[in-house]
Amino acid sequence: MNDPEHARLQQQYPDWYIRRPPTMACFVATRLRPLTEREIFYGLHATLVEDTRERLSEALATQHEIEEAL
Repeated sequence: MNDPEHARLQQQYPDWYIRRPPTMACFVATRLRPLTEREIFYGLHATLVEDTRERLSEALATQHEIEEAL
């Protein structure tokens, strides 16, 4: 996934490892740190899996909003 959109997402969300597995038709983002019980309770996820890059971008934005509210 070496393209400008991938680079933009990775730069915008540096606390996530963002990739498209070569044998799968999805996009994956994994946090680079473990979550606390409180963060999980409030809806944060350790890994996001979406069908499209746009949905992954939206999911990352939602996670960011939750983090900002904590």
